[in-house]
Amino acid sequence: MKTALFQLLQVADEPVVAADLANDLWLEGSRETKRRKIRALVKELRDDGNWIVATIFDGYWLTHDYSLWRDYNEGKKIEAKRIFAEVSRRKKYVELIGQGKLF
Repeated sequence: MKTALFQLLQVADEPVVAADLANDLWLEGSRETKRRKIRALVKELRDDGNWIVATIFDGYWLTHDYSLWRDYNEGKKIEAKRIFAEVSRRKKYVELIGQGKLF
């Protein structure tokens, strides 16, 4: 399945959304289940060293452009830092109001 996804991304001339990839691979399940399966396969391909980038609206595409790959990964790092900071801020707030055990 992973190989088939890689081949689809190789021949695509534009980004492809997860729903279309799932349909091309004949994946079964709800729309969300299909999307999750595609995300898992993309993760495996990335772990294998393939430069796959994505946006929420455009979908996935395979790149050979190092600067695009680097910028994509830097953006992910910044977003992760922002999320961790927000979680930390919320934890402190609920501890202040006496609901610290919620997290």
